[in-house]
Amino acid sequence: MNPFPDQTFLALVPVQALASEPGEGGHVILIRPKILSERWGWLLRMMKKPAYRVKLDARGSAVWRACDGARTVTQVAQVVDEAHPGEVETLTRTAGFLNELARGGFLRLMQR
Repeated sequence: MNPFPDQTFLALVPVQALASEPGEGGHVILIRPKILSERWGWLLRMMKKPAYRVKLDARGSAVWRACDGARTVTQVAQVVDEAHPGEVETLTRTAGFLNELARGGFLRLMQR
């Protein structure tokens, strides 16, 4: 398996699909309902804690903020690289993180 993301993936535009809120130290907290299906959404009203709260670190917060619906995966990685200079494999790490966020339903990866 190639460790580098392919050009098709790098051209996708990540779009935030769920809510977030500011956390301590300027970090971001993602809020993901425990049930994403609208069909079963009524269950959320019955739950004491209907959402997961995912606290991102500084790097993850920079990635999330850069996902504005206009930047491609490559451009998001460039923003993160500027915010955290000196990190190694920024493009590969950012692409992997965006892929995981998409798999978790936190964002959508759209074609331009």
